[in-house]
Amino acid sequence: MSNRSEQLVPHFDRLPEPEQIGQMATWLAQAGLESLELCNEAAGLKLRIRVGQAVPAAASSHAPPASQPEAGGGLVAVKTPYFGHLCLTHPQRDTAFAPVGAKVAQGDIVALLTLDSLQVPVLAPVAGTVAEVTGQPGALVGYGAAIMQIQPD
Repeated sequence: MSNRSEQLVPHFDRLPEPEQIGQMATWLAQAGLESLELCNEAAGLKLRIRVGQAVPAAASSHAPPASQPEAGGGLVAVKTPYFGHLCLTHPQRDTAFAPVGAKVAQGDIVALLTLDSLQVPVLAPVAGTVAEVTGQPGALVGYGAAIMQIQPD
């Protein structure tokens, strides 16, 4: 594991609780991954989680539970489907995926999450206009973090 990866994965000195392990397995399946392994050799701990039937990345919706319009504004939050560093601009074009005022269709890529060489798209949950971008470029975000708001059509 690279030094960069080691900095992103939190140090653990005891095994997680069963419900935490279940949540990690859910995240793995949602991200289309088959396994996760965490080691703390100094404490003699190793945790390996394997998901029996991982959802293929291409078939996965790459979206956390659907957002409902918020009361008062009708805005829908775009939430991250995984954890990683937030990338709001296309890495090969240096242009924003979905700046404020942009029209997006449901399922459009509005951002990427990167973790080493892994890139997970963040998809628009609804069609509409980007009203606000709250996520900070390069920030390390967790699963389900709201990174922008869309005004549905």
